[in-house]
Amino acid sequence: MAQSTARDEIDLPTAMMEVRRRKQKVKKAKAEAEEIKFLNIVAMVDVLTILLIFLLKSVSVSTTTAPKTPNLTLPMSTTQVPPKDAVRVTIAKDKLFVQDEPVANINKGAIPDAELAADSPWIVPDLQAALLNMLRLNIVNAGGERDRFMLEILADKETPYYLLQQVAYTAGESVVDVGGKKFGFDTYNLKVRRGE
Repeated sequence: MAQSTARDEIDLPTAMMEVRRRKQKVKKAKAEAEEIKFLNIVAMVDVLTILLIFLLKSVSVSTTTAPKTPNLTLPMSTTQVPPKDAVRVTIAKDKLFVQDEPVANINKGAIPDAELAADSPWIVPDLQAALLNMLRLNIVNAGGERDRFMLEILADKETPYYLLQQVAYTAGESVVDVGGKKFGFDTYNLKVRRGE
């Protein structure tokens, strides 16, 4: 009598179940190989974050359009010169703004005496502080390459000339000294509406 081996002892139903198990393992392995279990999106998020920062910066810094202030009607003009980026001072009928942030009140076409400097009626201290902050920000953004910056004044068409003089004088007195080098505003533009 011949000696039986382990192979001879496996019956047909057990062999069929073993074949089915192996087919299922192979099928499962193929499915797992095709499935992406881990998606590395860190690089994509980095790129999108940088794009978002640049878009937000360009939108927040852009000054080519006039703000929608209810108490401001710009005078008409036939100018064809495109606006440039500048620090924006808006003189509405009731408030004075720097980059859309209110800095002083206006009452009947004048800034109240309480909001003017004690030693000079030409200087508006809160306006000067805001302009100095904007100068510092522009110096950092320009990397110190420029020492003169542009100021854009948006004034209601009924703004008294004296108020324009106060704003211009305050801007002229707003100078930042960095390491012996003086930075300030040297160009003033009045923004107007283009005529029809």
